[in-house]
Amino acid sequence: MKRAFPFLLFFFTVCSVFSQATMQKIDSLVKLVNTQSGAERVLTLIQLSEAYRDISIDKSFETGEKAKTYADEAGLENMKGTILLSMGKSASISGDFPLALEYLDKATIAFEESKNHQEHIKTIIQIAIIYKNTAEYEKADQMYNKAIRLGKEYGLIEQQAAAESNRGNMFFSLGDYNKAMDSYQIALKIYQNLNDSSRLAVSLTNVGLVYWQWNKNDLALQLLLQAKDIFEAQNNKVELGRAYNNIGKIYHQEIKDTVRALEFYEKSLSIREEIGNQLGIAVVLANMGNIYRDRKQFESAFRLYKRSLAISKAIGYKEGIILVSYYSAVALQMSNRFIESNQLLDSCLTMAKTHRMQSYYGVVNEAKLSNYAALGDYSGFIREFKIFSAGRDSLKVEVDNLKFAELEARNALKIVKDENFSVKQTIQKQEKTILSQRSLIAVLFFAVMIMVILFLSRRKQ
Repeated sequence: MKRAFPFLLFFFTVCSVFSQATMQKIDSLVKLVNTQSGAERVLTLIQLSEAYRDISIDKSFETGEKAKTYADEAGLENMKGTILLSMGKSASISGDFPLALEYLDKATIAFEESKNHQEHIKTIIQIAIIYKNTAEYEKADQMYNKAIRLGKEYGLIEQQAAAESNRGNMFFSLGDYNKAMDSYQIALKIYQNLNDSSRLAVSLTNVGLVYWQWNKNDLALQLLLQAKDIFEAQNNKVELGRAYNNIGKIYHQEIKDTVRALEFYEKSLSIREEIGNQLGIAVVLANMGNIYRDRKQFESAFRLYKRSLAISKAIGYKEGIILVSYYSAVALQMSNRFIESNQLLDSCLTMAKTHRMQSYYGVVNEAKLSNYAALGDYSGFIREFKIFSAGRDSLKVEVDNLKFAELEARNALKIVKDENFSVKQTIQKQEKTILSQRSLIAVLFFAVMIMVILFLSRRKQ
């Protein structure tokens, strides 16, 4: 790898600075907690638990339990909710969603009883985040709406912004970028008014990712790099891991600089492993697999996909399972294992429909069409075309129309074959990008689709 040694030197220097700063904070809190009693001691223990979260989830839980035990012994019932909320966050970051919900449900009850509206809303948002990560979107949306409503009702605009920001993340996962941007912009304006640089950086990241989806790549990268600088200055490891990962994706997918992309992915992975962010680890491992896939180093790609999938299954991260399944199917396609690819795509589509992740429907259909064409499977091609037509255009093609479309597809594919430009040969020859790899079938597919639409139009006339 180019620039390997300079990169490693820089990386270990950065990590060393991060670890040193965190340990200094921990040492300071340990000294402080030994001099305290009552509510002050509990609050410091909570801070200590959250500081440990950056380096060790186990130590974070251990310290949280100490806070809980001390609060019980000291009769500090009003501190119970705060402790449970903090421990719920730690469990969520570690990927133990059932344990996180257990803590957070108890925290909700505690805050409702004490009428602590601010912390109550924070807890609701955390619960919503977990529902989003486990693909329970209706429950997540209900919780986000509840948090937004309570934020407005009690004038807690910061909590309202947090709910909007996280609700935007949910819409983003579902592929509804317009709704995502609406939520992100509301949050951005609030954080600007509050002069909250940390949360403003998160909003900049979110808005940047939407711009990326809208193919405004220069603006997207500008916003992400701006956010990264803020996170580095604040030593915010959770968000820094996310920023490095997203910047890596733009370098990989848009700039096509796999060396630079891999550097950012590796930085993200190291930070996420350091703090025990299992969900984040699963995501970045999948992205690293895509680097090796595009380099045609399929063995390395599948090894990384396997690690990512195992983590996603272990923590119940449904979107991660679907995503890495799709990535693996594309890798199988690129290595000319078309039947295996389609089998995995079928599984991927089933899971996506189960969890209403519509953003995967089109890309899965496209990949399956490419596989059928490469195999010369005309009936499979038309069957997939019918699914695409029904799902995307609501066209109800009758039997005679399907026969017409199939005839046209057969003729088109025959022409390709006769001219010695088969889809399989095209895939093998065009090595530079996935886009060029699929260009021929894309042209064929849209040609067939246009013919079907024209045919239907003539029948209606």
